[in-house]
Amino acid sequence: MKRLIDPSTWAEFLSEFSERNRGRRARFEAFSRDGVREEDEEAVFDRVSVSNGMATVTRYVIKADGETPIIDEVPEVHGISIQYDSDNSENTMEFMDTNGDMTVLHFESLVDGDS
Repeated sequence: MKRLIDPSTWAEFLSEFSERNRGRRARFEAFSRDGVREEDEEAVFDRVSVSNGMATVTRYVIKADGETPIIDEVPEVHGISIQYDSDNSENTMEFMDTNGDMTVLHFESLVDGDS
């Protein structure tokens, strides 16, 4: 099941979403007219926010010598939707931009561990 998030609720929804999903492994996949790009390395999700049409996603790569932050920005966001897993946990967050391109943040499944 997929749910489109009302832009008037983005700040509150994304804050609560971040609290619920902090610590889950996540990776990006981008769909555009140029094709599909998938991120090779997963990182641990920390938070997401949107300001002035720019989504900012903070994750961490955990290594033996500590955590390295990764901050990704998705510009020109005009739509955000959530896709749910079979247990109703949040499986993906999709960001749509003004060109119709989509950037998807895939989370580790709470059902089977895949991401």
